[in-house]
Amino acid sequence: MSNTFKVKESLVETMEKDSQLDNLKDSKVTDVSTLCQKQVDLEAEINRDKRKLEEKEESLRKLSLEIIPNALAEMNLKSLKLSDGSEVSVKDFYYARITEKNKSLAYKWLRDNGYGDLIKNEIAVPFGRGEDERANELLKTLVNTGYEPNQKTVVHPQTLKAFVKEQLESGKELPLDLLGAYAGQKTVIKKGGK
Repeated sequence: MSNTFKVKESLVETMEKDSQLDNLKDSKVTDVSTLCQKQVDLEAEINRDKRKLEEKEESLRKLSLEIIPNALAEMNLKSLKLSDGSEVSVKDFYYARITEKNKSLAYKWLRDNGYGDLIKNEIAVPFGRGEDERANELLKTLVNTGYEPNQKTVVHPQTLKAFVKEQLESGKELPLDLLGAYAGQKTVIKKGGK
């Protein structure tokens, strides 16, 4: 017996028990019960579809970033024209995103190697309603007011990706694992017509 069927039974049973209210007719409760079951079924279907989509996205990623570039490389090709007029080419691909786990070490490496300007430093102090005047005072005397601002440091992924690309293309070595960076090739397919 599937979980969906069990959920359906328990929903119907619950709705039927609730139908003992004097002002509701049995047919209305059955209608609402049917609608609720439809919602439960749709939620389950959407979750299945999301899993299928994730699997398809992973298959596409492997084809585009691994299988096709490797197959073309084995044939010493950077591009290939297909019989339908489409052209398959291999382009350089860069990805970078520092994980929370590596954040302190990655930021230290960036600062120690002269790239600290990639790190954005944000300080925020939350104020409640009606505290505009106090916020303005704090702007003038941040250190002396006794507030402890929240500090957030961040390297924007697009900035990091551009940095990684620039450094690798100029032949410099980077701690790719630490920076959550990946450099490779991916295929680009331009549709053609016969």
